[in-house]
Amino acid sequence: MIGRGHWRPLLPPRWRNVTTIVIPLSPIVVGADYLLGEPGPPPPTAIEGAAPIWLWGLLLITAGLTAFAGYLGQWRHVAIVGLHLSGALMLTLGIGVAAETLDTTGGFRLPWLYLAVGIASWAAAIGFSTNRA
Repeated sequence: MIGRGHWRPLLPPRWRNVTTIVIPLSPIVVGADYLLGEPGPPPPTAIEGAAPIWLWGLLLITAGLTAFAGYLGQWRHVAIVGLHLSGALMLTLGIGVAAETLDTTGGFRLPWLYLAVGIASWAAAIGFSTNRA
């Protein structure tokens, strides 16, 4: 029988900081893509079509920048709000993409990326809300 090791999967602070920065950076990048657009973009999903594309971009960028402002100012509640909004937006968009792309042949790669960022954002917001340090 193989025994359990003593290693705990905790990142050292330097690499934890990189990981923490990527979470709010992701909605900023996605938001910029929404604002800048691409030549010949695919038609928006039903959820994306519920608001102008530029508004989704602005909301995503605002959420990510709010989280960064909380990080830089060391304002825990501001970071939590930004991360919560990022999570809500990314999960909402991910569900919309999933509804349009999932079928019996797959199509889960793109929605998973949205959903993964949304889940990570909410996990960070919950973690920061329970860690008073």
